[in-house]
Amino acid sequence: MNLKATLIGTLALVALAASSFGAAATWISAKEKALSAGAQQLTSDEIAERFAGKTVTFVKASGDKKFLIYYSRDNDIAGKMIGGNWSDTGFYGIADNNTICLSWNGSDKPRLRCFHVLLVDGVVKKFKADGSLSGSIVKYEDGKIL
Repeated sequence: MNLKATLIGTLALVALAASSFGAAATWISAKEKALSAGAQQLTSDEIAERFAGKTVTFVKASGDKKFLIYYSRDNDIAGKMIGGNWSDTGFYGIADNNTICLSWNGSDKPRLRCFHVLLVDGVVKKFKADGSLSGSIVKYEDGKIL
């Protein structure tokens, strides 16, 4: 076996692993970026205060879809797309780890998805478990307005 070729191959693998580790170590999620820029993680009580008994207008992170979502005080949800043909019902809960979790009867059943809720520059934003931005709450209304 050629020692020089083996050594070069080993060094190439080490360099590749180091560059991959370096890239992974520098990746920061949208949630972490928001927190480091001064965003506030809402507590479970603050989440309940902002959502329970209210209809919110939720805008997807892409900005291309808006939804009205009603969060009842008894943990039911109802939603519909503004200007679209989607609507559904389901349930939600506010967890002790400062997340809001929900499941839609049609599309999620029986999956439960949890979101971190942050106040970013005065706007409430929901972040997925991987730290990516799900979307923003742009309006709150008391009661069921669907």
